[in-house]
Amino acid sequence: MSKDTIKSAMKALEEGRPHDAIDALEPVVEDDDENVDALVCLGMAYVQAEMPKEAVKVLEQAEELIEAHCVVELFLGRALWALGKIDHAEDRIREAHRLDSSEPEVWLDLGRILYRKNEYKEALEYLNHAVELFPDEIELRGLYALTLYRLGDFTAATEEWAEVHRLSPSLMAAISNYAYLLLIQHRYFEAAPFVGYANIVDADDYRAQILLGELRFLSGEHDGAIECFKRVVEEDPANIEALSRLAVLAHMARDSKMCEHYLMRAEAELGKNPESWRGLCGVYPLLGMSDKYIECLIRWTKADPGAASPWVALANEYDKHGKLEYARNAWRVVFELRGYVKIRCNTCETESRFPYDEVNGFDIYQSIICKSCGAKINMPTGLAVT
Repeated sequence: MSKDTIKSAMKALEEGRPHDAIDALEPVVEDDDENVDALVCLGMAYVQAEMPKEAVKVLEQAEELIEAHCVVELFLGRALWALGKIDHAEDRIREAHRLDSSEPEVWLDLGRILYRKNEYKEALEYLNHAVELFPDEIELRGLYALTLYRLGDFTAATEEWAEVHRLSPSLMAAISNYAYLLLIQHRYFEAAPFVGYANIVDADDYRAQILLGELRFLSGEHDGAIECFKRVVEEDPANIEALSRLAVLAHMARDSKMCEHYLMRAEAELGKNPESWRGLCGVYPLLGMSDKYIECLIRWTKADPGAASPWVALANEYDKHGKLEYARNAWRVVFELRGYVKIRCNTCETESRFPYDEVNGFDIYQSIICKSCGAKINMPTGLAVT
C-alpha cells in the first residue's frame, strides 16, 4: 500500500502539487519512520512546499538509514539554503555533485550557491564546465551569463544571453538582459530590435520601460526618455536606474534643483540590491563628479567583493587621471578575481583571454602582439573594459 502511496506522491510532485504529496506521505512516515523512500519523497515535498525545517528533519532521518545518496544530499542542501545556512548547504550540494554529476540540477545548485557567496571566479569555472556538458540548459546558461556580467566580461555575457534567447525566444529575462548588455556597450543598432521586442512581449514590465528609456536617452530622444523613466518611478519610486537617469536628464536641461532631487532619491536607495551600484555609479561621470564616481566604485567593491566589474571601471578611471600605480593595482585585482586576462585588438577587433599567472603577474604597460593579425596592441588601452 505504501508503495502505491509513494508513487502517487511522486506524481503529485511532478505536477507541482507538493501539499497533496505531504498529505499522502505524512501518515506513512508516522506508521513507519524507517521507510526511506517515504522519508525522501516527503523531504522533497517539503522543499517544494517551502517548508525547509520540516524537510531537514525528515531528510536527516533518511540520511541515517541509507548510505550516501545524491537526491538526499541535494534536497537537504536546498532546505539548508532556504534556512540561510549557506555553508552547510554548500557542503551537502558538493557531496551530491561528488556522488552524481550526471544531472544539470547539481551543477546549477552549486553554481547558485557560489554566486550567492560572491565567489564568481569559482562559479565561472563550474558553470563553464556545466554549459559544456549541458549546452541546452537555459538556467545554467543564464547563471553563467550573470556570473560573467559580475566579472565585468560583458561581451562574453552578451554571447551567453544571445544563446539563451535562441533556446527560448520569448523568455523576458533573456531579451531584457541581452538588450541591456548591448546598450551598455553602446551597440544601439543591435539593441533596438530587442528593446522593441521586450515592449511587445510585456510593455508593462518595468525592464521593458527601462530599456526603452535607455535607448531613447542614448539616442538623444530626451523627452521620450523622461516619459519612460517617470513611468517607471511612478510604479516603483525606489527604482535607482530610473531616478539616476532622471537626475542626468535634469542636469542636461540645466535644472539643478530637480537634478539634486532625483540624485538624492537615488543615493538613498544605494546598496539595497546588487545592481544599485551600477545604476548609480555610472551617473557621476555624466554629472562631472569624478571624486564621487571613484568613491562609489570603491564602496561597490566592498559591497560585492568577488565582482571584477567595479574594479575594471576603477582601473579605467585611474588611468584617465594619470594615477598609473592605482590603475596597475586595480587591474591586478581584476585579473585575480577573473582568473584570466582579457585583451581586445583594436586592429582586427579580436578578443583573447588567457589564464592569469599570479606568480609572474601581467604588465599592463607592456605592449604585446596580436596572435590573430600580428598588430601591436598598446597597453593599457588593449585591456578590454567591457
